[in-house]
Amino acid sequence: MVAKKGKLITTEGDGILEQTFQKYRLLKQEVDKWQQERKTYWLNTLNLADNPPYLPILDLPSEAIIELWQRLNTLAKVEISDSELRIMWEKFIKSENVMDADMSTRFQMALNGVAHIAGEMAYQKGVPASDDPQGITFCPVCGEASTLAVLTPPTGKRIMHCTMCDFEWSVKRVGCLYCGSEDSKQQIFLKDETFPGIEMAVCQICGQYFKEIDGRELTVRDYLWEDLRTLPLNYATELWLTEHWKKSNQIH
Repeated sequence: MVAKKGKLITTEGDGILEQTFQKYRLLKQEVDKWQQERKTYWLNTLNLADNPPYLPILDLPSEAIIELWQRLNTLAKVEISDSELRIMWEKFIKSENVMDADMSTRFQMALNGVAHIAGEMAYQKGVPASDDPQGITFCPVCGEASTLAVLTPPTGKRIMHCTMCDFEWSVKRVGCLYCGSEDSKQQIFLKDETFPGIEMAVCQICGQYFKEIDGRELTVRDYLWEDLRTLPLNYATELWLTEHWKKSNQIH
């Protein structure tokens, strides 16, 4: 039986989205420039573990993160010392958030920039993905959870994409990636015409979902931005799930 299809209703603020993109674009350009200048140096300092995750986020070289982070702060005309950034990094390790929204954004971009180098090293070494079916949504390189799947041309092979380190790995084409259910009657694909080529795959058994981009319909150059740009789909899916469970409880 073919999986069910459904519609989402999203609200999108074009003005806010454009402002967000311009800020992101400037930061991304600086990250790309830093990688061109410093990637070779930092690649020589990295060591991958024998098993996944091969280089977790907390094991990335802190000096590389602070170096890139400081460049992004300079771009934003924010004066802050390296020692202050190290304190923030240590707080982050302890899960203590002491950053405002703008500082946190620059920090996340710095993390991404350094993690991408680890992802590139993993590609160069041809590391295998985890064979643990319970961990297929976790990146085998950086260990971060991925909620972004891509159907690749020409056959629609499904891969998971890590927006943190840019690594990709193959996953099964049908069913829920979280609980493993292959009951197509319990899988619903929600979409909104505002975002063509993208569906939200929802499992009615475990209540989890992931975003799926059909690369045969949509060409994406920057998956991190695409995931951010389409966050309204995530919010709409959360609302859909809330209403779905309410109706289910009323029926039962």
